[in-house]
Amino acid sequence: MKQENEKYGMKRVLSNNLFLLRHIGKVSPWRIPSIMIDAMADWSKGLIFRVVVVGYVLNQIQSAASLQTIFSVVGLLALLSFACHLVNILLKNCFFPRSDLKIQSHFMKLAFGKARQVDLECYENTEYFEKHIRALNALKSRPRMVLDSVEMLFGALFGFAALSGLALSLDGFMILFIGLQIMANFVFARKENYERRIYEVELAEANRQADYIRRVHYMPEYAKELRTTHISDVLFGRFTAATQNGIRVIREHGFRCAVYRLFVDAVCTRMGYYLVILFAAYRILVLKNMMIGDGLMVAMAMFSVTEALLDQENSFFQLHEHAMYIGDLRDFLDYEPKIQEDDARAVPAMPVEELRVQNLSFSYFGSDRKVIDDISFTIKGGQTAAIVGHNGAGKSTLVKLLMRLYEPTSGKIYLNDRKIDAYRLSAYRDCFSTVFQDFKVFSLTVGENILMRRTDEGDAELLAESLRQSGMADSVLKFPYGPDTMMTREFDDEGVSLSGGQVQKIALSRLYAKNAPIAILDEPSSALDPIAEYELFENMRRICEGRTVIFISHRLSSAISADVIFMMEHGRIIERGNHESLMRQNGKYAEMFRKQAEKYE
Repeated sequence: MKQENEKYGMKRVLSNNLFLLRHIGKVSPWRIPSIMIDAMADWSKGLIFRVVVVGYVLNQIQSAASLQTIFSVVGLLALLSFACHLVNILLKNCFFPRSDLKIQSHFMKLAFGKARQVDLECYENTEYFEKHIRALNALKSRPRMVLDSVEMLFGALFGFAALSGLALSLDGFMILFIGLQIMANFVFARKENYERRIYEVELAEANRQADYIRRVHYMPEYAKELRTTHISDVLFGRFTAATQNGIRVIREHGFRCAVYRLFVDAVCTRMGYYLVILFAAYRILVLKNMMIGDGLMVAMAMFSVTEALLDQENSFFQLHEHAMYIGDLRDFLDYEPKIQEDDARAVPAMPVEELRVQNLSFSYFGSDRKVIDDISFTIKGGQTAAIVGHNGAGKSTLVKLLMRLYEPTSGKIYLNDRKIDAYRLSAYRDCFSTVFQDFKVFSLTVGENILMRRTDEGDAELLAESLRQSGMADSVLKFPYGPDTMMTREFDDEGVSLSGGQVQKIALSRLYAKNAPIAILDEPSSALDPIAEYELFENMRRICEGRTVIFISHRLSSAISADVIFMMEHGRIIERGNHESLMRQNGKYAEMFRKQAEKYE
């Protein structure tokens, strides 16, 4: 905790909050001035309602003023208070919500753009990934929270200045009571905020574990395991431990927070307030040099000064907390990816003549183990190449290197005798149509899930043909809105939930729709039974006819018809050739093929 506070000193707190406010000023220029107006209006109506009106009326009664005069002045003050209230209502209900949406949209656009650029290897870096998640989560509410804290701070400063000025104008001796409150607030509130910060951070960790276990017990994907095993007992044990940890945190830090809060309330709030009342009573009753209304105004002003001081302290504490989340956001937005787009680079010439890999090696972030170890091979244009081997052999990693989702640790990849980093990144990746092993469908329309972009009227023929080629056309015709039907029911009760085989066909439709010269299928049949697998590969061969095809599989039955097969083990290619030649070699490929074939005999 100490380290965290040292890391975020006043300079960095100020820098990070100003960073966010500058962005807010760009997208909603009137937002920051408007929160200052809102704060002044809010404090002004409170000052009029709680301090000025009552004090004025009592003074006028004591001095025997006419009722008409009292009514006239109070009426004007009421109109002024109503005008301030109207400003608050209009800003909070009309302007602020629109501004919030614009601000959130601006930051989300920045974050989504950066998320697309971030190197894939960052997702293997736990520290970076957690910071990435914190940054994105902060964007949901943090800009509004910063604005609220700034408004609180500005309002507290405005209120403190106005109320202190009023109190001092009635009696200069009030400076002693104001000073007492400032010192008490500075000493005790600061200690309380520091202790409460430790308390909340440690308690949040215990709550996070407990929340996870609560969440697991109502999420549908865990329902079967919870009902058919004893894992719930283990989870409940963890829940109990998290609860006990929370009790420990409360026991260690709760009492100290209570003591500091007692001093803040007693010294900064009540003692100062009672002393002011006694002082005003002394002047009214003994010295007889203060009117009753003035005494009441002094007492109410000092009470409100206390509120302003507490608001200032709270706003400083909040801005410090915001700064840590904004720091994560800045680090995320400032990240410079290793693999970057460069419009000045070349566009790959078609057709594909060959894809060549030379002495390629790769290790994941923070690891010395080579996942790909000195691999070399060539795939000719129009060939079908199968990369096979047991799980963990490095097959999927190799595909990501071919698509330039990772940069190799050493070695080179060539497309048509030119290194792939010499090509414009987006143009190079456009050469590939890919179905990943863990490909996803989105809560968007069927058409958008196939084209992976916005659809328009001119796409109807392409969508129809893509669905026909994948064997999914008849099923989509039965959907409520055809290709415009939403996939999943997350946002639409008329959405569709597809079977595993239908989802595979949607993936094949993507493959046809993009029509890139190189098709990559990474374990596309891993979840299918043998008959469905056979149908999938028949459809794939038809859709990819004339293209260069690379498919990855640990099921060797799918590799029989490939032009060339690369057998991988421990990151290396240990055998290569077509099916017949590899069977004649009677090596690892032949052994693995026979073992798998036995399962279907």
